[in-house]
Amino acid sequence: MEVNPNAGVSPLQRATSRAPVTPPAKPQAGDSTSFQGTDAVNGALQQTPDVRPEAVSRARALINDAQYPPLSTIRTISQLLAGNLNEDENHP
Repeated sequence: MEVNPNAGVSPLQRATSRAPVTPPAKPQAGDSTSFQGTDAVNGALQQTPDVRPEAVSRARALINDAQYPPLSTIRTISQLLAGNLNEDENHP
């Protein structure tokens, strides 16, 4: 025995019975909508220093390290670059 729960409904009727979807309205240029999260993000951004001393000191240490970057990293990058060379770029 086979039970068909949609026996009285054709696929065409089901597909056309939905209401059309309208896209949300775009905000106008002079719209003064305010979001609560915006103030928090702006406040955190203002408190973030322009220079991070720990990042500067790490960069200085890496510059002075003769083993940085590792040879394996240099080889990997050079292989990627060599694999993407075009002969047309090398010849005028």
